[in-house]
Amino acid sequence: MALGEINVIGDVTQTLSDLLADLDVTLDSPASLQGPSNDDSFARLNLYLYQVLEDEFSKNQPWPTRPTGQLNYPPLALNLFYLLTPYASDVLSAHEVLSHAMKVLHENSIIRGSQMAESLRLTVDQLAIVLCPMQLEDLTRVWNSLQTPYRLSVVYEVRVVLIESDVERDASRVLTKTELHQEVGTDGSS
Repeated sequence: MALGEINVIGDVTQTLSDLLADLDVTLDSPASLQGPSNDDSFARLNLYLYQVLEDEFSKNQPWPTRPTGQLNYPPLALNLFYLLTPYASDVLSAHEVLSHAMKVLHENSIIRGSQMAESLRLTVDQLAIVLCPMQLEDLTRVWNSLQTPYRLSVVYEVRVVLIESDVERDASRVLTKTELHQEVGTDGSS
């Protein structure tokens, strides 16, 4: 399999970016973004994937059976965490950008069908976009790890994203039944 054949995580990021198409969306690390110069007038939203975790509720799923009768290794189920940060020439414009982005994500909290990239439609029926209630201390840790001063930001989780496995194994079917018991008499003797 070529590396370019699997881009599920990138497709989720592109789907979110497409939902926010009426904003100027950047995907770079917030550490590499520059604020406005004194004569700039701009408003943009930074959508930064900062954490990917395995979905704990999808662990230990049974191996699904393929039409060929072979068993397929269960898909890798992921939850993606995005940091949304507004950048604007003034504070009120930044608040407006964040308000608009949050409204769009709230109104599209369940993504289905044509809203998703084709590769996503092949693996999941829907994606859920959830606003994560992050404490200021937790957000500050994220910004400190980026070695960047804290900026107003919110965190969204996108779940459950599946990456299908190509690992298969033959299913061993029960072909014969062997009975290994004895009849016991009413007096307890065999």
